[in-house]
Amino acid sequence: MAGTIAVTPQVRWSAAGWLFDWTLGFLAERVTDPKVAAGIKEVVSENLGWLGLEDFGPGAARELRTLIGEHLLTAAEQELPAELTSRSQALNLLGELVSDVGGVKPA
Repeated sequence: MAGTIAVTPQVRWSAAGWLFDWTLGFLAERVTDPKVAAGIKEVVSENLGWLGLEDFGPGAARELRTLIGEHLLTAAEQELPAELTSRSQALNLLGELVSDVGGVKPA
């Protein structure tokens, strides 16, 4: 099952379920508000397949965008196993999410 992150009402990022869950796990581990972290974890545990960055209010949305834009790709490069068959495709797809939130993809 795939999952989707609504970056804005008009911009949506979709990925395979495992990559969506990994991305949400990344966010839940790093977001500072425990209620937001719990809400993100619930999306994964209930297999909801959808996260709107605006769902937790503007402050949380800013923090989630910052986490994605500034830290997501570095974490993925460090954490996704080198032997993962679809690693390069996953990193490219995560790079699209970084671009979608206005972050800068590392060269």
